[in-house]
Amino acid sequence: MNQNKDEKFYKNICIEYIETMSKEMLLEKNNEILHIFIEDEYIELKENGKITVDNYIDYLDSNFQVYNYCSYKELFDEVIKDEIAYDLNDLELFNENNEWDFYISFEELKAIGYGFMVKDNYPLIEEYALPDEKIFEFFDYFSLEQLEDFEQSLNLYFVTHDIYYNQKDNTLESRENITFNSDIIRLACGLITYDDFIEDYKEDLNLSSYDKTLSKVIEYFKQNGIKNLMDYGNDNDEGLFHLSSMYKELMAQLGIEYKNIYTKDVSDGKYLTTIIFNDNSKIELDTSAWNGIKVVTENMQSVYETYELYKENELEKDISYC
Repeated sequence: MNQNKDEKFYKNICIEYIETMSKEMLLEKNNEILHIFIEDEYIELKENGKITVDNYIDYLDSNFQVYNYCSYKELFDEVIKDEIAYDLNDLELFNENNEWDFYISFEELKAIGYGFMVKDNYPLIEEYALPDEKIFEFFDYFSLEQLEDFEQSLNLYFVTHDIYYNQKDNTLESRENITFNSDIIRLACGLITYDDFIEDYKEDLNLSSYDKTLSKVIEYFKQNGIKNLMDYGNDNDEGLFHLSSMYKELMAQLGIEYKNIYTKDVSDGKYLTTIIFNDNSKIELDTSAWNGIKVVTENMQSVYETYELYKENELEKDISYC
């Protein structure tokens, strides 16, 4: 991580934490970050953006001093990291629907060394698949979606016994034809070493953008039992699935964030999907009813590469502190 990327990352973390604290604020002045505390009676002014770098002195809580830092990384190292650690012990990471509910993302949590804190949400992974000495590192390698896939696959094998070993074909199969991850089961059964399992994952990270998107598109077509997009249409087509929804799901699986997406007719059976990213840049995708995996993968490859370029441009914006 270069200096600008490093500083932008820690800025995001610090801001996300401070936003949970009603009396605390961060301000930037003369190439310094000011960490301030305001009186309770001024919280509403803060929330309405009325407290600024020009007038903050009028609203300070006299019980606290103003803390100055040369960088967001310094602020994180000296204050925020420990505060997040306290919150990890006090706050739930997932809500009642098993959705992420912590104020920083799981990817950010992994990056600051606390990925292992999700382990209690995946008890079967810890019980069946991991050597004790690897528990604290394992969760840093995977997304929440992957961890959930592992956990559900182990549940099908060890708990519900839906998955069984077909000796005739030498394969693992599901009695209910449920999709599962065979690699995590192989790891749990000692058929593959932990190091080989992790190495295979790292190799997957080096896949081309086409290979990364191809696997997601193939899975989407398989799960939805489709060969082409004859049953898909624009956002207002009644009786048809919506192309925008398909692209939304694929982007979610690839971790692509966006501001808006919509699909319009171009002509009979031809559609134009527009995806607008958070910086208001956009990409347009041509899709036809007779298209299949190849065209959708090529479209998603374009989206993926455009998003990666957008992220890189965001990270390369100059951030300069003392």
